[in-house]
Amino acid sequence: MTKSKVGPSSPLIPLNPHHSALGRENAILSGSNTEYYVPDFEGSLSIKSVISGSAMWEAGGRGFTVHENSYLILNDRQHYRMTIESARPVTTFCIFFRRGFVEDIFHTRVTKAASLLDYPEPDLLEVGFVERLESDHSLVLGLMHELRRRVVEGGASPEALEDDFIRIGSAMIEEHKDAAAVAARLPAQRRATRDELYRRLLRGRDFLLSSLDQPIRLAEAAREACLSPYHFHREFRRVFGETPHQYLTRRRLERAKVLLTQEGPSVLDVCLASGFESPASFSLLFRRHFGASPRQFRQSRSSISKNR
Repeated sequence: MTKSKVGPSSPLIPLNPHHSALGRENAILSGSNTEYYVPDFEGSLSIKSVISGSAMWEAGGRGFTVHENSYLILNDRQHYRMTIESARPVTTFCIFFRRGFVEDIFHTRVTKAASLLDYPEPDLLEVGFVERLESDHSLVLGLMHELRRRVVEGGASPEALEDDFIRIGSAMIEEHKDAAAVAARLPAQRRATRDELYRRLLRGRDFLLSSLDQPIRLAEAAREACLSPYHFHREFRRVFGETPHQYLTRRRLERAKVLLTQEGPSVLDVCLASGFESPASFSLLFRRHFGASPRQFRQSRSSISKNR
């Protein structure tokens, strides 16, 4: 994969290191290409994000398509494949945590102060994140974008970049706790039943987030979640506050907003890449959601950029 010019490497945060360094130290992998394939890889705890375009990761028997407004967490020792096939260059930005780094954050946050003093180097247990896609409403993705900006600009010291990894790891722990709280509120008596239902809803949501550029029916997402369509629709709305259709439409519009800030794709290209088949319907929904048509939004963003 062509390595992106995202700033100098540092002794604390290696940039595009040899794969043998992953897991032994915090690291960043970033690159751009139209075609790229990783056949099988066992990584450390990592976050996969895409700056432009879309890339596919396959892990645990499932496929996850990561777009510009989403990210994917993969746990330590998880085997995965990664594929890029695109007419336009796709730029990825992924971080890998040193083994024990995020576990130490978790342990420190849940352990009493006295125990932390008595056992400063305890045996750390794996947190066990739910491997799922998350959207741009996540604090983690915002911190990932901030980290990349700092690396690209080259203005951050190695120590500051280490702080970025701590902030991202802490945000991951918070989202992990929030997910557990959501699962606990599901209407089932047994915890195992609640946890399983939540995992299935996340599988359906992953399918929706992976399919922003494709027409999707409720039955397909429900099938991916191993639930009946009505059961999936009802519990999805209960957990995420929207129906699957409302959720998918909003995420498509948010991806379109990101694409319209990029040079190259036409408004029609953005419409199709965001899963809308009708330009007129796309324009109407975009205006209703953001207060301006796609063309007006692009022109306003262009004017702001020129005046900076």
